Amino acid sequence: MESLRDIRQNIKAVKSTQQIMQTMKMISNARIRKAQEAMTCARPFAQKMLEMVDDLKQDILAMPQPDDGTESWAGRIFINKTADPNKIGLIVITGDKGLTGSFNAVILRSTLAFLREHKDQEIFLFAIGKKGRDFLNRLKMPNLHLTYESVGIFPKVSYVHADLLGDALLKTFLDENLSCVTLIYNDFKSLASQNLLQLQLLPFDFEQIKQEKEESDFEFEPGMLEIFKLLVPRLIKANLYRVLLESQAANLAATMNAMDAASKNAGELVTALGVKLNKVRQAGITNEILDIVNGAEALNN
Repeated sequence: MESLRDIRQNIKAVKSTQQIMQTMKMISNARIRKAQEAMTCARPFAQKMLEMVDDLKQDILAMPQPDDGTESWAGRIFINKTADPNKIGLIVITGDKGLTGSFNAVILRSTLAFLREHKDQEIFLFAIGKKGRDFLNRLKMPNLHLTYESVGIFPKVSYVHADLLGDALLKTFLDENLSCVTLIYNDFKSLASQNLLQLQLLPFDFEQIKQEKEESDFEFEPGMLEIFKLLVPRLIKANLYRVLLESQAANLAATMNAMDAASKNAGELVTALGVKLNKVRQAGITNEILDIVNGAEALNN
């Protein structure tokens, strides 16, 4: 049986851990407000960028294609018929730290399932977050190429991070003739839940926005092709920036929920240890009384 001293030390240690958890919860709660504001501001901008590029789509694709049988730059972005089907890209966005519940685990499980499904293809990886980077480095699959990595950007994501990722992504997509680029991350749904998403980033798929799109009346100067070549990289980076902000908010929400649950568990453990402490103390008092009674009886005899 544990001594009173051991139980008191356990209670002290659990209470100290509980304070740390409560502090981490408060920090996450304060940061998530800013993350939500940035995320909310980024959503309309990315949506309008998609609509502008969609307006250009038909006119751009109607322009004459190269005579050598290759596909135009615009064709690669929208249709990508001449791409190498054995080459694909994958962007994995995780957190940098643990203590986030199942936030990172669900992403890594989905990533592993994707890699196994495409084991016969060359996969060019873009790892955002230390957990994902370390996981991909541990995999010894010959068809994987870690092309880009970025760690330590959360919870202070800025457009610079999306800009660097977008440049690397677009360069690899065109230079390596990738057939598609898939994105896996946790989307922010609410403070209580996050939604795992697996989306195709390139080539562009506009089916989703056609139902939500409002009628627009854009006029393009100096010309559609010039505007298109300037707009597409910005669209990719705007979407990546939005996704990074969504992932950041989801990560903070997961941390806050995990720390809240851990703090409650610590409180229950302190209560249980308190009950145990009282039982051990009472047992000690009972034993002392029995010793006194037995001693008195021995003297009387």
